[in-house]
Amino acid sequence: MRVLGEPALLIDGEPLNVRRGAAVQVLVLLATHPDGADTRQLTDAIWLGLPRRSLSGRLYTTLSELRGSIRAACGLNLIDHADDRYRLNPSHLDVDLWRLYAAAQHAATAVTDTTSARQAVIDTYTGDLAAGRTWPWLDPIRETIRRHIIDAYVALAAAASGPRHALDLLQGAIRIDPYNAELHARTMNALGALGEHDAAAQLHEGYIRRLIEAGLDPVDDARAADAGLNGAAVSS
Repeated sequence: MRVLGEPALLIDGEPLNVRRGAAVQVLVLLATHPDGADTRQLTDAIWLGLPRRSLSGRLYTTLSELRGSIRAACGLNLIDHADDRYRLNPSHLDVDLWRLYAAAQHAATAVTDTTSARQAVIDTYTGDLAAGRTWPWLDPIRETIRRHIIDAYVALAAAASGPRHALDLLQGAIRIDPYNAELHARTMNALGALGEHDAAAQLHEGYIRRLIEAGLDPVDDARAADAGLNGAAVSS
């Protein structure tokens, strides 16, 4: 199953047609909870703000149809249900997000070949969680996932063989989180180390403009970036 980027449940390489939008949410939400989620967790996330008395029935209908479609397509039960807890069956299902979690765990504990371990975290990230979806519960989980990727980029940049390589890695991290002040400060310092002071100033100006266009207050977020610009100015 793919949840990084456009969500899709692939059976023999072909995406299953999931008719209900709520069913897609169930699949993605369960993918973010490898140990499973109970009825209340699912209904509170998917039908936020609706009267609770009607939600168990909605969830039952959604899951019944989804599980039936899956069984008809592949003959397997991919969603286990026991003791009011739903869980994707890891014996029958491979999830890209689970591979990312495993890579991040390995990178956090690796004592040898740490470069390859950190690069593996980056390589498993193929897009934002449920890209393009605006479900209210997504943002905190997306931020956690991005943090894994950014940490890998920053660690690789710190151990890079030279400032140009470090710069490339930091620019990759900014593409993951273009509003991150610390990343911009680090990148401006890297540009300063290369003597590219005009590029550092342009990066700073672009960052402030991006914050304003997004409706964010640039004052507090820009302080760290300002420090990076000042550091770039004195680098040689």
